[in-house]
Amino acid sequence: MQATIIGLNQVGTSIGMCLRVNHRNVYHVVGYEPDSQLHGLAEKSGGVDKAEWNLDVAVREADMVIINLPVNSAYGILENISPYLKQGATVTDTCDTKRSILHWADQLLPDHASFVGGNPLIKTDASSTGNPSPHLFAQSPYAIVPSPTSAPASVGAVQSLCQDLGARPLFMDPAEHDSFTAAVVGIPALVSAATINSVSNSPSWHEISKFVGSEFVSISEPMSRDPSWTNGMASTNRDMLLHWLGNIQTEVGKIKSAVEDETEVGTPESPLADMLVNAWENRLRLELGISPKPPTSMGEAEPMPSSGETMMSMLFGGLMYRVFNKNKRRDDPTKYDRNKL
Repeated sequence: MQATIIGLNQVGTSIGMCLRVNHRNVYHVVGYEPDSQLHGLAEKSGGVDKAEWNLDVAVREADMVIINLPVNSAYGILENISPYLKQGATVTDTCDTKRSILHWADQLLPDHASFVGGNPLIKTDASSTGNPSPHLFAQSPYAIVPSPTSAPASVGAVQSLCQDLGARPLFMDPAEHDSFTAAVVGIPALVSAATINSVSNSPSWHEISKFVGSEFVSISEPMSRDPSWTNGMASTNRDMLLHWLGNIQTEVGKIKSAVEDETEVGTPESPLADMLVNAWENRLRLELGISPKPPTSMGEAEPMPSSGETMMSMLFGGLMYRVFNKNKRRDDPTKYDRNKL
């Protein structure tokens, strides 16, 4: 079958590489890239069997078309390829948002073609400057977001594509998908932009930049991605981004208030310490693949003490009680040792 990939950045070229390396007898990969430099690199790197300069030629014989461009470009692409899609063609995408593109596909695609939303949620670096790899999607979740009009055969084709890439299919509702990607893709990018701009706009940035280490590099990493992707998310996912931005503002406000409290800031039982410990524990659980803790106002609520523990606290005070609890939970690697505070 012919798979045509529109957009040959790291993700698009990696899709082509994987299909050509691991499934050469199944897929003939055609690529189209409006950027002439990326167009040439994709063919040289082995990401496509053939790179076409004309969009209509690229999709005319395609059994599957994969749109791998910022979502703002998707409307024009769907409109332009619509007259050339063959009977039974499947169209899918890798965009960060789904509600808009599903609506556009229903409007623009012919009845003989079917659209199924897709989004490879890769865990490694997927910046526009990253190197393509046939292993980029291995064991990563791959969101599959059908519409009510998606043909069952097309849904099956996208699921097969996902599995051929070595990814794990994850069927999702469009609104659920857009909320989740706003939280874990859009918000990190916007917070990264705010951090970089707030520091680099300082008159002292020339000197500050000499102190940049791994922490600043990590938080600035999302902005190594082409800004057009985040800009497209902002225009097609405003409601979800505004919801999560409100949550971020609330959390930043709490941190600011905790730092302003001269009497408690820096103490082991301060609100700031609670927030830092909660974030540290949740980050570790994420890294270890452990299910997140139940949400509470300040992380996981402490379990109710037993009658013996209550008596110990009354007789020996809070210090003995904390030492007892520390020893009792020593086997849980995700609990922060507050004695370090």
